[in-house]
Amino acid sequence: MARKSLAALSLVAAVGVALTACSSGGPAQSGGATGAAARDTINTVLWYAPSNFDPATTASSPDYTAARLGFDTLLRKGDDGGYVGGLATDWQAESASAYVFTIRDDATCSDGTPITAQVVADSLTYLTTSEAAGAKNWSGLAFGPGTPTFTVDEQAGTLRVDLSEPYSQLLGGVTLEGTGVICPAGLADPEGLAAGAVDGAFSGPYTLTAYSAGVSATYTLRDDYDAWPAWEGLEGTPATTINITVESDSNTSANLLASGGLDVARFYDANATRFVDDDAFSYVTDNATANTLLFNEDPSSVFATDRDLRAAVAQAVSAQAFNAAALDGLGNLMTSVTDSGFACVSDDESLLQEYDPTAAATTLAGTTVRLLTMTNWAPAVDYVTEALSAAGATVQVTSLDASEWAKQLRTEPTTWDLTIRGEANSSGLVHQALLTKIGPSFTEGGSNYTSSDNPEGEAFLAAALASSDPDEQCTNLLAAQRTVLERVDVAPLATSTHYIVAREGVRATTFSGYWDVTALRLTS
Repeated sequence: MARKSLAALSLVAAVGVALTACSSGGPAQSGGATGAAARDTINTVLWYAPSNFDPATTASSPDYTAARLGFDTLLRKGDDGGYVGGLATDWQAESASAYVFTIRDDATCSDGTPITAQVVADSLTYLTTSEAAGAKNWSGLAFGPGTPTFTVDEQAGTLRVDLSEPYSQLLGGVTLEGTGVICPAGLADPEGLAAGAVDGAFSGPYTLTAYSAGVSATYTLRDDYDAWPAWEGLEGTPATTINITVESDSNTSANLLASGGLDVARFYDANATRFVDDDAFSYVTDNATANTLLFNEDPSSVFATDRDLRAAVAQAVSAQAFNAAALDGLGNLMTSVTDSGFACVSDDESLLQEYDPTAAATTLAGTTVRLLTMTNWAPAVDYVTEALSAAGATVQVTSLDASEWAKQLRTEPTTWDLTIRGEANSSGLVHQALLTKIGPSFTEGGSNYTSSDNPEGEAFLAAALASSDPDEQCTNLLAAQRTVLERVDVAPLATSTHYIVAREGVRATTFSGYWDVTALRLTS
């Protein structure tokens, strides 16, 4: 078992959709050659279009990418697993249940409204009381399983957060895109906020100035913005304009990047090899997306109470073959619910199901499996479908775009049995992955996609989140993983290594393994 310090208590929302534009990354590098379109503009691309501009209710990667540009959070990730201030200049964890933040006195909304402690409290109250599935997910990841209470001291400029249940990961939680502070104008018009139509809603450096549904979004730097996090070693100047277009084909994105039609793009497949050894480009690599088979154990699912059937699916699908088919062999095989290089991740391979299609067929033959997938990932879907079919299962595939896929997973558990899920984990901490597989389901107000009933795992996870001792946290996190893997609530496959590639004149910088899109800089 891997046992490491949990000094960095942070997490990211469990909505893993790979993007070609922004995620987490490794040490920044720089390259040469002619490049960024106009020297005040960065052109980038996503696989899917953003469709919801309310950070609190976002449910897919393109939406929370947009949220990062427009809405500041209390804290941001810094170097070496630490944090830097966002809207907070100082923060203190009095215990696992009580936290105090001092709000900076120079931040304003895009309409000039001062961002006070009360503005922050109102936004977080909106997040934690919303009935939207996305908001429940963000709230649980940020503030844990209990109920937060926000108390403002306007004279001191502080916001106090008291939790009904201890949650040692809150500091990392308030770095999440979904906790982005919505200004009063946005809270007054939730419908307009979600549509991106409230000019005064934004608290971050950029505002949405043009949007074509399903096609593109343009963000413009605020003239009055001066609340950048105090990141160290960040070189260059922010772009006046960030243009986001949508392109589902990685080959097309690579061609556009090579020809100058794009300045920044992200790849998980062999297209990355076109750039990594080319001095005309720089790149960073991210804290890989964990790709797994996730089982639905709602009573309506064929996998509800059948651990042997779940195990047979895991036996039928080869992680190595999945890596080759879906990731061009560039990924790393998993040993647990998230990247095996992260802290407190189990490396006990005896807990995994061995690839054995012959044995799988004895159980799977004649079973109908409803496979819910995302569009634009045909190689992964084709391989899993073929593997299950070869073992005698009948596979019914439903492919949806990112937002609809995420919505159906959370809100319609009676419509699917199995999904291929790519889960981003820029926190580098295993508890984020466990929160989506242990505890109440989304329909019960939790964030568990599997609808599993695992009281033993819940107890171990609760103990880890209530503890301030790194060793105690790790012991309980390892025990919680054991329960999930023994039950076969998930079948680990491979983590995808993403390459964020930039042309000369554009720099992508990373912070503790996380690439923040607002830290993109023009260097010439």
